Amino acid sequence: MICKNKYVKAVAFLVLGLFLFGLGYVISGQNSIPPHYHTNFAVFIGWEKFEFTADEYSEDVAACNAGWEIFPRDRAHLHENNGDTIHVHHWGVTWGHFFANNGITFSNSHISFKQWKKLLANDEKNTIKFILNWKEVTDPYNRYMMSEDKLLVSYWPENIEDALTKLYPQIVSNAGEYNSKYDPGSCGWTNENWTLYLIRKMLHLGHH
Repeated sequence: MICKNKYVKAVAFLVLGLFLFGLGYVISGQNSIPPHYHTNFAVFIGWEKFEFTADEYSEDVAACNAGWEIFPRDRAHLHENNGDTIHVHHWGVTWGHFFANNGITFSNSHISFKQWKKLLANDEKNTIKFILNWKEVTDPYNRYMMSEDKLLVSYWPENIEDALTKLYPQIVSNAGEYNSKYDPGSCGWTNENWTLYLIRKMLHLGHH
């Protein structure tokens, strides 16, 4: 009977130890879970909206599930030919990172399109303007992309007031909706499934 009690106690301590280890791992590991949130944006050349719906701008939903190495395009991208909603999967991602991933660079004096092999620069007729969350900014290239941000990049002859009233309202506002629902474009990094992410991460530790 004494041996049996010792056996039961040993098993109980083992189970308790495993439980406490798992609980501690989950609690401490939450800080390392990559984020997954969304932003909206639009680029206008004159009155024409630049469409990001082509396949070349969309990240394959399953592509970043193949491994654990993070590439620049994995950090911020579009999915499923939706050219209005950006998926952000990493802290410290800037608007410049996202646009560079898609062959576009800009400053407050120029916009360069790698695909077009075209450079648009400020001149006597057209100027580049940026509106972020209803406020004009000088150059958002190095600004962090925050959840539910809305950015307008425009190259046209009108003033900033016209950009606010005529172009900015055309930006789709669905980032909050994407934040609050299950997203198939999560690349395995979705805040809705953080427990599963941590379990996968723990099991993967021996496979680096």
